[in-house]
Amino acid sequence: MFTLSTTDAVVSGLAHATNVEAQAYTMHGPVLWALEAAARRGAHVVVELERNPFGDSRLAAENARVVERMRAAGVDARLADPVHAKWVVEDGVAYLDDKNFGAHDLILRADSVAELASVPTVKHRALEAEAQLLRSAQPGDDVIVETESFGCCNAVYSALNAIARRGVSPRLLVCERELHDNPRERQVLGRLVEDGVRVRVCRNSEKLAAVRDAAWMGSANATVAFGSSDLPDWGFATTDATIAPAVRARLQDVWSKAHDFTT
Repeated sequence: MFTLSTTDAVVSGLAHATNVEAQAYTMHGPVLWALEAAARRGAHVVVELERNPFGDSRLAAENARVVERMRAAGVDARLADPVHAKWVVEDGVAYLDDKNFGAHDLILRADSVAELASVPTVKHRALEAEAQLLRSAQPGDDVIVETESFGCCNAVYSALNAIARRGVSPRLLVCERELHDNPRERQVLGRLVEDGVRVRVCRNSEKLAAVRDAAWMGSANATVAFGSSDLPDWGFATTDATIAPAVRARLQDVWSKAHDFTT
């Protein structure tokens, strides 16, 4: 069974878990501290962080420092490449995040690892699940998407372009940090605006989408995959009566605080 969870629940579970595996692009804050505490009390804890964050030597050095810190606490910590999915498994219970386990993240919980067989775990499949949801939209539907970074030549771009041309008028949120000094992304967004997509810029870095009573959440950015379409990422589409409204509410809240994109 899939349910929504919180970072606090991840931390609480780590306080008594005996076998833990985790993977993230980077790791800081309460979950990092809880992983270290679990290892110190004797739990078997394995963590992988990204070795070569795209275009970010500062973060690469920080991840190397964090790995050494975790090793000092007894964690079997390592750098790997590529790493982009964000998950923690505590004694078989899985938690999936679209970011890196910050304090207020929307987190998907699976009662068992076996349930993850139904969740796409590579980028192109995760984005295709999101695009399939978007393509189901009809004129009059309230469609809203959020991604950290955005580019052309992927299934989500194509789906947004197609439904905008059909008169759906979807909304798209992109992260201000990723957009800054990125003329290529601005050009892509400008083309979508011309086709009828309403674009706003926010400070968040979530990856979410909502269409009618359905939603998608995942770790995959709506960009081409750097080097491979099989970049480790997850994506989950659902009509669950608890999850879908929570995703839409989060998106609406971010939209209300965002500012209009200008070319």
